[in-house]
Amino acid sequence: MDLFAIDSDSESYSGTSDSEDQEECEFTYSDHAQSILSSLDESIGKIDNFLTFERGFLHGDIVCPVSDPSGQLGRVVGVEMFVDLETSSGDIIKDVNSKKLSRVRSFVSGDCVVMGPWIGRVIRAFDLVTVLFSGGAKCEMLLRDSEALKPIPPILFEDAPYFYYPGQRVRIVEPSVYQSATWLCGSWRPGRDDGVVSHVDVGMVHVNWITSVTNVWGDKSSSPPNIQDPKKLTLLSCFPYANWQLGDWCALTADDHGCLWMDSGKSCIVSEAWKCNSPGHMHLENCSSGYSQTYVVSKTKSTVDILWQNGSISLGLEPQTLVPVSTLGDYDFWPGQFVLEKLAVEDSARCQRTGIVRNVDALERTVNVSWISPAGSDTVSYGRTVETVSAYELVEHPDFSFCTGEVVIRSAVNIKKSEADLTNVSLASRESLVTHSDFLSCIGNVLGYKDDGIEVQWANGVISKCQVQHFEIIGLDKLLDSSLESMHEENTAGDSVDMDEQDEMHHENANICFSIYPIALESTDCTGSLCKATAFLFPKTAFDFLTNVASSLFGTHGSPSPSSVVIDPRYQIIKTAEMQTSADELPEEKQVVELVAKIEKPNLTSEDNTSKGFDVVTDCSDHHFAKGSGHESVTRSWVKKVQQEWTILQNDLPDGIHVRVFEERMDLLRACIVGATGTPYHDNLFFFDIFFPPDYPHEPPSVHYHSGGLRLNPNLYESGKVCLSLLKTWTGTGNEVWNPDNSTVLQLLLSLQALVLNEKPYFNEAGYDKFLGKADGEKNSITYNENAFLLSCKSMMYVLHKPPKKIHIDVFLTQHFEKLVKEHFTCRAQRILDACEAYLGGDLVGHAHDKAYISEDGSKNCSTGFKIMLGKLLPKIAAAFSEAGIISGQ
Repeated sequence: MDLFAIDSDSESYSGTSDSEDQEECEFTYSDHAQSILSSLDESIGKIDNFLTFERGFLHGDIVCPVSDPSGQLGRVVGVEMFVDLETSSGDIIKDVNSKKLSRVRSFVSGDCVVMGPWIGRVIRAFDLVTVLFSGGAKCEMLLRDSEALKPIPPILFEDAPYFYYPGQRVRIVEPSVYQSATWLCGSWRPGRDDGVVSHVDVGMVHVNWITSVTNVWGDKSSSPPNIQDPKKLTLLSCFPYANWQLGDWCALTADDHGCLWMDSGKSCIVSEAWKCNSPGHMHLENCSSGYSQTYVVSKTKSTVDILWQNGSISLGLEPQTLVPVSTLGDYDFWPGQFVLEKLAVEDSARCQRTGIVRNVDALERTVNVSWISPAGSDTVSYGRTVETVSAYELVEHPDFSFCTGEVVIRSAVNIKKSEADLTNVSLASRESLVTHSDFLSCIGNVLGYKDDGIEVQWANGVISKCQVQHFEIIGLDKLLDSSLESMHEENTAGDSVDMDEQDEMHHENANICFSIYPIALESTDCTGSLCKATAFLFPKTAFDFLTNVASSLFGTHGSPSPSSVVIDPRYQIIKTAEMQTSADELPEEKQVVELVAKIEKPNLTSEDNTSKGFDVVTDCSDHHFAKGSGHESVTRSWVKKVQQEWTILQNDLPDGIHVRVFEERMDLLRACIVGATGTPYHDNLFFFDIFFPPDYPHEPPSVHYHSGGLRLNPNLYESGKVCLSLLKTWTGTGNEVWNPDNSTVLQLLLSLQALVLNEKPYFNEAGYDKFLGKADGEKNSITYNENAFLLSCKSMMYVLHKPPKKIHIDVFLTQHFEKLVKEHFTCRAQRILDACEAYLGGDLVGHAHDKAYISEDGSKNCSTGFKIMLGKLLPKIAAAFSEAGIISGQ
């Protein structure tokens, strides 16, 4: 109401008519509204453009459809890109094919370069700057130090990617520059200090030489100097046109007539400095001024070609319809890829076949493969028929597998005489060897799989197909890895290195460990004997100790503290008074020996000792850490701490964990963990050897897993290494690591049982927890579970068969657990076989007979590839039970 009054008064005061005021008001606000809306549309348009063209893909990238993120995967095999370019004056050139762009610098740090037979990596490129002075004088200077030439205002680009660029005003502040400079026109004179950069290129390159072709062929030679003239270097690169991003600086490629080519049919908005002389061509009018033109990529638009796992190819897809896949499963294969068949232990004498993947059913995890003749054959023959196999019985061929863009070297035995007679190059002078251009046909980049071979683009620009099964090419990365391994073997030859240390060094770079985090465990009602025991049935102490992780992760809350532990009479070492008496009469080392000698051992004659949770046994000769005679000297506190560990284990072990300690070696312990229901490890037995170091508990115990040569969990290596932050074999902070005051062996065993051998072990991989609940992560998790169960079945057979050591795998050492193993599999055999039958019927691993269960990615059934493998294993499992005297159904 007040507003109308004010308007009314204003109208009366103005003395103008209503119609005039209304027209003026509408005109004024209309202009403002149009201006605001125009600015808003422009801002929204810029944001939309940025978001629309932000995503880009490169050759070799793995993708999946937005519409089906858990379906089949695809690999980018082609990219077509168009860009908008912006000049320093703000003018725009639209829709330029990225293949017409070139880099502002011929070499930059990180580039791979070739010179003669040598391959190297650019460490630093030094600028060769051409400066134009007033009066037309021009000089060229090689700058090792940016302090010699200073930019002066006005600064054209505040965030320029290069220190010097054309059009930049500079001042020479170091007089010595004049002496080293090359004057192209005119000469220096006093006061000629300020100029304008007209051109910048690379004048000198510092290269770190990696290896040479001749070294690979066996002819050792010394590397050339690290500082090189860029004219002697050849850039090793493939698909450079697909790497452009927003903000990149570039130059436009001109034709022989100095014209900049534009694709026909594309619109173009340019400044007045450009003049179009003919359709599709443009001349830069200010080229005569002596400045090279630099552009900034202001917009990108690309389409991609995708090779799908099923063998089909989609052309010209918009990137917005695809999602990048950051992690691949171990059993994702691609058409054209070389694979090896996995051989069972009993088939180890048979020759391993090599095959080429024709297509893949990603959902059912089956692969159609053509088998080829063994490597080294004079001819390559392909199977007339394509065999459908399970993805789980294949592995990527270690020698014939190459990534897109990977640097490769042609092997000496396959050099074609028509290309170059390089066999005699080594006899030439050292100078000619270093600069021999024919070596450019021996070093190249992999473009991809093609026609049962590998397509390579060589450094000389030639593209050819190589038959990798004839070892025509060798991957540079593989060469470097083998060289490092050889150096390591030479350095460690003759040295006595602990096996665990070797394992740790061998797996130093493997990101397959994880830190312990709190979890919630469910208890399951269970009655009676070992037959119905599960891994999640905890006594009160263990349950309290896991559910109070908020205050102290895996602390001893609820468990007896060291000061309050009531030692079982069988294990009581000695009274305090006796310890004091001993201390007065014996040196400390002899005191400990006496204390250990006075330990009263339990009765070992009971018939049920072998199947109880905790027991003391004799003969530790087969223990992994049974080297020597144990600790030569230990402290009284060490003995007391180990005794406390024994007591906690005796009193608080949950069902599903069994422990044996050794009468003659207090520093050794062996544990057996039963795989929990609901996991891919259900009903299996897992054996661990544990060692208490001399400085225990200040250092965590050492643990060795009896793997049987199988890798069925990210934290359990084939070598036996157990990767866990609690053991300091993986990084961790705070409560994730071993705490001398609170951590115990029981905590360790519960961690192995509940956190390592869990329902979704795939996410134990370092960094993979971020994919939990996401389509690609859950898909990979199901695949991992299927393979983990297959390996778990194999390990069951190894436990029952006790395979001989001559097959070069760790033997499952079940000494002191014979009765437990027999009782366990006698009770569980029928359940194991029933679960296998349920899985063959389609139930998901870990959820046998649970038809209502649906995985996070929507899967209701296990894959056909898994059923194929399980169908082959099931008769062998039943036979193993029968041979071990276990009759299912008991």
